[in-house]
Amino acid sequence: MSASPSEPLLSVRELHTTFPIRSALLRRVTGHIQAVAGVSFDLRPGETLGLVGESGSGKSTLARTVIGLEKAASGTVTFDGRELTSASPAELRAARRDIQMIFQDPYSSLNPRRTAGQIVAEAWEIHPDVVSRSRWRDEVSDLLARVGLDPSHADRYPHQFSGGQRQRLGIARALALKPKIVICDEAVSALDVSIQAQVLNLLADLQADLGLTYLFIAHDLSVVRHVADRVAVMYLGRVVEVADQEEIFQRPTHPYTQALLSAVPVPRPWDQPQRESIIIGGDVPSPADPPSGCRFRTRCWKAQDVCAQVEPALEIRLGLHPSACHFAELLSAAPGNSPEGSLTPGG
Repeated sequence: MSASPSEPLLSVRELHTTFPIRSALLRRVTGHIQAVAGVSFDLRPGETLGLVGESGSGKSTLARTVIGLEKAASGTVTFDGRELTSASPAELRAARRDIQMIFQDPYSSLNPRRTAGQIVAEAWEIHPDVVSRSRWRDEVSDLLARVGLDPSHADRYPHQFSGGQRQRLGIARALALKPKIVICDEAVSALDVSIQAQVLNLLADLQADLGLTYLFIAHDLSVVRHVADRVAVMYLGRVVEVADQEEIFQRPTHPYTQALLSAVPVPRPWDQPQRESIIIGGDVPSPADPPSGCRFRTRCWKAQDVCAQVEPALEIRLGLHPSACHFAELLSAAPGNSPEGSLTPGG
């Protein structure tokens, strides 16, 4: 039974993913890395949820846990009414037909020993009921053409394609099983800017044509603003703010989100003399030993004693949208400036 447009297609609740730290001697477990620490979100049919944060925030681990490539320590992942974290291998394989992934690096995510046609058709070897073998060649040609590749290149190997073409091939592979959700894990970060625009336009066209739902992971906020309906910001394994795309760019309330937005390059900075970047001090704490209370407090200019004692809940602040900060507030925007170009430190 498919989810209705008003019901979540994917629902994640209090998801935790940890990795053991082992000693060099006897390989004893001496601790755990908290890669994902209690993340919750919903993804509705036809929606694009942008997931942003700096490297090490847990974005890719979250995606790999959702799809079953990493095992959840606790929490639930419910897809189309099916709970996946406790599913059997057979049930998980069936669910993966409807949840596919586009990986970050088009150079390493494709098998160099297989041709483009074999890479796309590999999904049908695992799920033979999707496309009959007699139609494999025609379906491969159709998929290659749909993503902007020449169908006559089906016999070429990955090294014979450019970086942008390889990513298009990865997209074709993800579409082979006619999925409902596609997870884009930094799908354009390894590409040149001009190629990024082409791939983003392709993803938008495919969503419109096929009714796809995207979980779009990126660290480039300008890219997320172009593609996402809603945005969730992650820091050190937790979601610290989530809102509609327009609202999170115009009215961010969490200090970390404000700092990220202040770092977005603008085309004509000399036209915005009041724009001041927010410089975050210190380094990202280790996920093996995160700070008490608010995880961002060791780098936050608003931090007070309560931040070390009480972890702020992700809840609606200022009557706007969920934010995990005890001292959430809006930053002043200079008249006439674009939101992301007018942020100045507050508090």
